[in-house]
Amino acid sequence: MNQNRETNDLLMYFDGDYLPESQPIFGVSDTAQMWGYSVSDTIRTFGKKLHGTSDHISRLLNSCSEANIEFDIPSTDIQTILSHLVEKNTPLVSPEDEFLIIIYIIGNWSFNPSKAGDYPPSRLLIHCSTINFTEHAKFFIEGQKVRTSIIKQIPSESISSTIKHRSRMHFVMADKEVKSIEPDASPLLLDYDENISESIYANFFIVKDNTIQTPPLQNILPGITRKKIINLAKQMGLKVEEKNLTLEEVHSAEEAFFTSTSRIITPISSIDGISIGTVIPGNMTQKLLIEYGKNVGVDIVAQFLGK
Repeated sequence: MNQNRETNDLLMYFDGDYLPESQPIFGVSDTAQMWGYSVSDTIRTFGKKLHGTSDHISRLLNSCSEANIEFDIPSTDIQTILSHLVEKNTPLVSPEDEFLIIIYIIGNWSFNPSKAGDYPPSRLLIHCSTINFTEHAKFFIEGQKVRTSIIKQIPSESISSTIKHRSRMHFVMADKEVKSIEPDASPLLLDYDENISESIYANFFIVKDNTIQTPPLQNILPGITRKKIINLAKQMGLKVEEKNLTLEEVHSAEEAFFTSTSRIITPISSIDGISIGTVIPGNMTQKLLIEYGKNVGVDIVAQFLGK
């Protein structure tokens, strides 16, 4: 898979134009580059069809509102651009490839406006890549190793957790920290009350006492896949509880997994060097993967394993 990616330059969208992804578009003084004033959202495809588009666009526009970014392109126009981008890039990739699309809205702000509130317009950038199934396949066989970080989650009083923003230095620092201890681990952040919050790319779940448990929304990004998994679990008759999770509870979990747009569910094999469960994926994690796959018409694990 992804063999075509070595030779074909996929197209991106930037402020009205479809451009090769290799074309430079930012200057050194760009707002996103200098200040990180941008929001984003990520969408993937199943069978080259966009998945959950309206939910992701809705969260994106809410991020704009919460971050005080003025943006006036209607959601229907964004959906049209996304569809066109998939259509234009489909001939450039292999039939089995799936797209991972990141939408960026670069905020309308400048350090020294000529008069108060006189800012340049916000800009829309949509980047399209393919999911590297081979690279991620191991997580469905071995599971993801996880370590808690000394870096704390940014409190919602500083930046609302409902904003999916690109100011991510704390995530990078957490990732470098845990990888200095365990190179193939992914970080898990705690909040200032020492409760589990989220990873740098995913929401977090455990299974304990036959109940699926996940941190409440107060200090985590309201994940689209998280919400889908909670609803799916309830439809399956499984018990779901949103509650504060301590390290002690997490370390004694029977199963654990991340939810994210690209992998949907990532089984977790260990946390802070403590093994979680006895098989990968765990029983309940496996049930959720199978049921989610039925809803999108794809065997998710088989797709990552190239079967």
